[in-house]
Amino acid sequence: MTVYRIQIDRSLCSGFGECARLAPEVIGLDAGGIASLRVGESGDPAVLEAAAACPMGAILVEAREAA
Repeated sequence: MTVYRIQIDRSLCSGFGECARLAPEVIGLDAGGIASLRVGESGDPAVLEAAAACPMGAILVEAREAA
C-alpha cells in the first residue's frame, strides 16, 4: 500500500479551496481560508489530485510504500 506524506506551505496558499474539496479527509481550510492539514500522512490517492489542483503549488506530496 502506498502512503502519502503531505506538506502545505501555508505562506503560498491563497485559499482557493480546491484541495479541501478534493481531499476533505486530509486537507481543510482554517478560519482565514488558508489550507491546513487534518493529517500528515494518508493512503488516500485524492491527495495527489488535490496537490495538482493547487494553482500556487503550495502542496507537496511524497509517496512511499508502507512497511
